Amino acid sequence: MTVDAGAQQITQYAIHGYAPVEVANPATAVELGAVVSNAVKNDCAVVPWGGGTHQALGKALILDGRDFVVICTRGLNRVLNYTPDDMTISVEAGMTWAELDEILKPNAQMLPMDVPLPERSTIGGAFAVGADGPRRLSWGTLRDMLIGISVVEASGRITKSGGMTVKNVSGYDLGKLYHGSLGTLAVVTSTNFKLVPRPRAEATARCEFSTLDDAFHLIDALHETQLVPAAVELVVERAARQWDASTQSAIEAAPARFQVAVRAEGLPGAVERHIRDVPTLAHAAHALESTVLSGDDHKSYWAYVNDLSRIADQPLDRLVLKLTCLPGQLQRLLAESIRIATLRQVLLSFNARAGNGVAYLRLRGGHDALIAFHRDLSQLHPRLTLMAAARGVRSQVPIWGNQLAGLEVMQRIKHEFDPHNVLNPGRFVV
Repeated sequence: MTVDAGAQQITQYAIHGYAPVEVANPATAVELGAVVSNAVKNDCAVVPWGGGTHQALGKALILDGRDFVVICTRGLNRVLNYTPDDMTISVEAGMTWAELDEILKPNAQMLPMDVPLPERSTIGGAFAVGADGPRRLSWGTLRDMLIGISVVEASGRITKSGGMTVKNVSGYDLGKLYHGSLGTLAVVTSTNFKLVPRPRAEATARCEFSTLDDAFHLIDALHETQLVPAAVELVVERAARQWDASTQSAIEAAPARFQVAVRAEGLPGAVERHIRDVPTLAHAAHALESTVLSGDDHKSYWAYVNDLSRIADQPLDRLVLKLTCLPGQLQRLLAESIRIATLRQVLLSFNARAGNGVAYLRLRGGHDALIAFHRDLSQLHPRLTLMAAARGVRSQVPIWGNQLAGLEVMQRIKHEFDPHNVLNPGRFVV
């Protein structure tokens, strides 16, 4: 094992106002377990670190005078078990999504998860933060593809759940508990996933509208057909006023365009039907224009869309929120977001998983205006997660929204799994 107190990692972690005493780079799960065990003995907290793309998510650490150690998992980047005929794979948590995709390509297989910054984002990190992508409409999230997991517990002990078979039913399904827990219950060392075939054909019908209502006319119309798109993403670059950073004020922007991208994958005939029927439906919904993307244009467009929800490297005057609701509530809440952003004179852009009720709102503006926007929208919909914000804004808004169901249960689980509060103390809800 090597220890690297690299300036880059420490500088990145300064977003929470602290610096680690060391940055450990274990090469095996056993070494990672030893780091955690030593941290417990020395009364140090532990911060797991994958690609560093979601370190802005969550509350600041509560250290109570303790030092802490950052554990970088990038050294754990090997394939542990890959059986193409069984369409399953086990990989270590420090492998990036781009690396995994290159491994699966020769066998025409894929793990259909779209995460921001795939060249940096690690599999374990994406699992720990519950990252999602546009194709959650057709494939769900990582917890739906997981069949087994190995972790290092807060004591340093290595434990496993599940296995390498899709219908594994032995033991507790702890993987679903670890999913989205921000490394507060255990440090993921490896994950086992079921795979799916890469599509024989893929293309995108991208339709632009002048109003949010027209865009949702298309989205609603899709539900009335037998089409089965892989993703339906609503993308809006400027839904409210434009923010001028040089003058620290809002200025009038060009009229917003509401873009609905319908991704089709599968057999060539099915894809052809989508790109034929979707523009027709869009025309009936008063689309300004419809474009069919294929080949490299299709791939580059979805790479752009996937990165829209990133929170790494955001400007200091930007607020990034995740809104979750029932799909039937999404149109109303996005319309309210536009209204409030216009009222508060902040720049609003967003992308939404239109079939899932998940939206990522990106706002840019003055300190007081951003806080006012968050307050106004929270009164209408309390389930807002603060993904990234300047420290002054972060300290004045609730990170996890205004409604925390099951708080007592989460506290008991945290105490059971991490009685000494070693792993990412204070970062998550409990």
